[in-house]
Amino acid sequence: MAFFKSFLPFLVMLLLACSVQGQLLPDFYKSTCPRLQRIVRSATKQAIDKDPRMGAAVLRLFFHDCFVTGCDASVLLDDTPTALGEKNSPPNFNSLRGYEVIDYIKARVEAACPATVSCADILALAARHSVSVLRGPRWQVPLGRRDARTAASQLEAGANLPPAGMEVPGLIGIFASKGLDAKDMVALSGAHTIGETRCGVYRSRIYTDNNVDPNFAAIRKNNCPPFGDDNKWTPLDLQTPTRFDNKYYSNLLGGRGMLHSDQALYSGGPADSLVKLYSANNSAFFADFALAMTKMGNISPLTGANGEIRLNCRKPN
Repeated sequence: MAFFKSFLPFLVMLLLACSVQGQLLPDFYKSTCPRLQRIVRSATKQAIDKDPRMGAAVLRLFFHDCFVTGCDASVLLDDTPTALGEKNSPPNFNSLRGYEVIDYIKARVEAACPATVSCADILALAARHSVSVLRGPRWQVPLGRRDARTAASQLEAGANLPPAGMEVPGLIGIFASKGLDAKDMVALSGAHTIGETRCGVYRSRIYTDNNVDPNFAAIRKNNCPPFGDDNKWTPLDLQTPTRFDNKYYSNLLGGRGMLHSDQALYSGGPADSLVKLYSANNSAFFADFALAMTKMGNISPLTGANGEIRLNCRKPN
């Protein structure tokens, strides 16, 4: 009994330590890198001021990272001669951009706080700041993620990222597998209010779909002929392509969704009511988007002794 009493305080401390190690905390770097938020915001703003498209690019990087094996910065890892990872998988090849923005932010952070802040946390913060710089909502980002030592396989990337032609039931299923519900899915889809897409991704939408506004299709066809260069880029939202707002949902009401999976959200199905709500109420969209981003950022993070703190986001230590 005496041994148990003497051991009990140690046991309680051990259990608390294990709990903390598996938990993300907003002030995780309060003592080890107190200027982290200021550094990331400043560097992110500089990148967006130079090229406004980078805000959407960084946000999309975060989404593609979290949906494939969790928010562990594995999407940032370059291929090696012996391993082909998710960066050049079919959903990401010649599509994801913004890697150099994360490299720049990481260099700034390393200069202030060497070997302290993970690439996964930098990506999460840069995504939040990208949205706020483009006049979208802000949210508190829990921190303490660590970086994967290996990238996911190309097969894993293909299986976990929703394609542009997917219908609502498939979208709900993929999001549900990540712990996100239908409201999260519709709110996160609103990220398509900024950024660009390639002709090869939306060609079938403007040439074959029967629920597309004809004037919208005609304008889009000017930059995307029925045959030819698949890699011509065009804004997802022609009205406010570099402002984070609720115009995405207004476009869906008018049959002007850029991707088939976008317009599917307003096609007489279960997502219609949310599309109408967000189109009419920008504050409701912002609030639900912020909540959904927080939930997405908590998908299978590496914490505690798992993973590492990469010194270069493109390769393991």
